[in-house]
Amino acid sequence: MNSITENLLGIVSEWDGGYKGAFNIREDSGCAGRQSTENIKIENKTDNPGIVIRVKSAAQKETVYIPACVTHAGVNDLVYNDFIIEDGADVIIVAGCGVHSEGEEEARHNGIHRFFIGKNAKVLYKEKHVGTGSGTGAKRIDPVTDVEMDENSYMEMDTVQIGGVTSSSRLTSAKLGAGAKLVIKERLMTDGDETAKSDFKVEMNGDDSSVDLVSR
Repeated sequence: MNSITENLLGIVSEWDGGYKGAFNIREDSGCAGRQSTENIKIENKTDNPGIVIRVKSAAQKETVYIPACVTHAGVNDLVYNDFIIEDGADVIIVAGCGVHSEGEEEARHNGIHRFFIGKNAKVLYKEKHVGTGSGTGAKRIDPVTDVEMDENSYMEMDTVQIGGVTSSSRLTSAKLGAGAKLVIKERLMTDGDETAKSDFKVEMNGDDSSVDLVSR
């Protein structure tokens, strides 16, 4: 893991020289470190680049870190991550992406995340995005998030784009079962010629399901 990655991790994912618990660090389309725990297992996907994170019902207030970093121009990183949250689990997922460039070529990260949240499970998803470096090439982060929530589950998404990202296109979709509740708090910062676009589609398919969505 290089020094640029360590700096980006400190900005986007609570890095203080290490992580306690489960984690997967992605650096320039590769894995720079990984650790599973008894209740949170992280495995490689077999059909696409990316990982599968399995959170057992026994996980209560446990945290898993899954940051991704691009450290130079000319990288076009695409990753598919699946989160399988068992019934009754309570987990905090700290994601985040940093894109750094000192060159003229584009640097890009595109993370496609799918969440399958079981009955009565609770998920807090924290995500920060940032672009750094003096390169003239575009720094792009284009996340896609797809959520399926079972009965009486709860998910809170706290997402922030701090700045420095040339362009961002964000797509979020969710399907809620009976009694499920989705809370989204999104804050996107741009400067100068930077642009950000965010689209949401939420289907409240079950009785007493609800969504609370604020995007700024």
